[in-house]
Amino acid sequence: MKRWLLVLIGVIIAVSAGAAIRSRIKSAAKKKREAVYESTLQAYSQNLKPGLTRKEVEEYLRAKGTYFTQMRCIKERSALADLVKIGEEDAPWYCSEHWVHIAFEYAAVEPHNSLKAYDTDVLKTITIFHEWGGCL
Repeated sequence: MKRWLLVLIGVIIAVSAGAAIRSRIKSAAKKKREAVYESTLQAYSQNLKPGLTRKEVEEYLRAKGTYFTQMRCIKERSALADLVKIGEEDAPWYCSEHWVHIAFEYAAVEPHNSLKAYDTDVLKTITIFHEWGGCL
């Protein structure tokens, strides 16, 4: 009986140590990915300043061969934002996907349909944006 108790305690200790090591490895990997996201944000922020038009920003992205999509209503509601996907993270249990983007948010300078991108929209901010998909 004592032998089984010692084996059980040994298994519990081994599992706990394994979980702690796994957690530290995952945490270190996440910090590395976040550093890459910050570095990417800084590179875009150095090359693209607020006040540029959507046309200028999108021409820059296309010239670099960067694929981007558009989304409405991140923070600025007057114009669509451009999104450049830069990574993926583990999704929470209630979602199937978690994407990381650089978001280029624009402000409309003329009244227009917020479902359409206008070349005259002006770049307001560049941020890291997390998007979740397939959520309950």
